[in-house]
Amino acid sequence: MNLLPIRPLIKYMKIFSYQYQALLCLIMINYHYPAQAYPAQHELFGLNESMVQVWSTYPNGVTGTGSGVVIQKNLVATDCHVFADAEGVNVVKYFQTYSPIAVYADWKHDLCILKFDNLPLPAVKMRPSKNLSYEEAVFSLTFPNDNPVPLPSYGNVKALYPFEGGNIIRMSAAFTVGSSGGALFDLNFNLIGITTFKSPGRREGYYYCLPTEWIVALLNQPSQENLISSSAPFWSLPDHEKPYFMQVVLPLQNKDWKAMQDISKLWISKEEGNADAWYYLALSYSKAEKLTEAKIYFKKALKLNVNHFDSLVELIEIAVIEKNNNEFMEALGQLSKIDPDRAAYILKNQGEAVNGAPEEIRTPDHLVRSQVLYPAELQAHKL
Repeated sequence: MNLLPIRPLIKYMKIFSYQYQALLCLIMINYHYPAQAYPAQHELFGLNESMVQVWSTYPNGVTGTGSGVVIQKNLVATDCHVFADAEGVNVVKYFQTYSPIAVYADWKHDLCILKFDNLPLPAVKMRPSKNLSYEEAVFSLTFPNDNPVPLPSYGNVKALYPFEGGNIIRMSAAFTVGSSGGALFDLNFNLIGITTFKSPGRREGYYYCLPTEWIVALLNQPSQENLISSSAPFWSLPDHEKPYFMQVVLPLQNKDWKAMQDISKLWISKEEGNADAWYYLALSYSKAEKLTEAKIYFKKALKLNVNHFDSLVELIEIAVIEKNNNEFMEALGQLSKIDPDRAAYILKNQGEAVNGAPEEIRTPDHLVRSQVLYPAELQAHKL
């Protein structure tokens, strides 16, 4: 259970208005609801048994590594790009090497399943992506940077993008080279995704996982006995051929608000009920300083998804700019139901926010804003 330091809050309650005091009480009430803690590394020993490192060999002695997870007896799920068109592939566990006898390959979706006849490792349980929720706590297990043991990375589900029979999962749990094909778990240790790709650039970006529904579907397809790819992964296609949830990221990074607005409108024309499409449309207007339109579309996103955290954060920032106390308190009250930590931090650090918020509440880079509003000490508190 998260425990909010009461003494500092009492200090702020003395200087805030009655409305602020009421919101602080709401935040403290939310802290009394039990919250699942992220598992410590020693609690992951059982899951580690189901994780393998994938090694591939290419001409001229070039090698590559990735991650994999046992999803059924003698079956390991991973990303196809880990070994696409390689001369050979095997998996390693406890310094033992195992060679597959066949591969189930969905090259377009970048999902592959290696088949073995002698893999003595337990399988994990799976959970479909359709049952996930925004802001749900998750963690990944992968072999980053050729690490010989799987390492965890903790975060939350930030978005769920319906795509060809499953939900592509965007999460805040970062991963790096060597993590392709790794496992994303919920806090009940169910496999919910395969760590696969991230947005371009070296700055903190967006991290995406493939849905488990694709694993189930792939097992019903015939296997192949070679590693020759038949198509490029959907995420590596030219920009205009990528899904809309990927197309909006580059204009966001380049601060091209008109292009971002155009892509969002196209997205909405295809998926009118998609909260994220409305969110990016709203964000494009907000960045162009058209706050009236931005508020309308952020609220539309929230109407479609009451847990759309990023829309609430943006509405809070607009309320600060406009010095609108009522809208500030309303959005922060909703935020406190999702993340009391963040709500308490914003309220504490803004003080009489709508009468002059500190500059630290704003940052020009949307991709790193979460680190400004949710610093490392609060992240550590949640762990």
